[in-house]
Amino acid sequence: MRTTLDLNDRLMESLMARHPGESKTKAVELAIAEHLRRAAVDWLLENAGSIEIDDLSREMRSLDRRV
Repeated sequence: MRTTLDLNDRLMESLMARHPGESKTKAVELAIAEHLRRAAVDWLLENAGSIEIDDLSREMRSLDRRV
């Protein structure tokens, strides 16, 4: 997706310093991906123990052995 952004010069310089040799586009993509990853980890940590997950590992192993 082509997007025009007006970014803070100091933030962009810091980002480029963290990703030497990368293009600005790639550096911004890496920063967005990292932000989303951290947000997902934070969400999982905040909800730890409150989400019920069915343990299907025994069934999956049983099915795997039949194949």
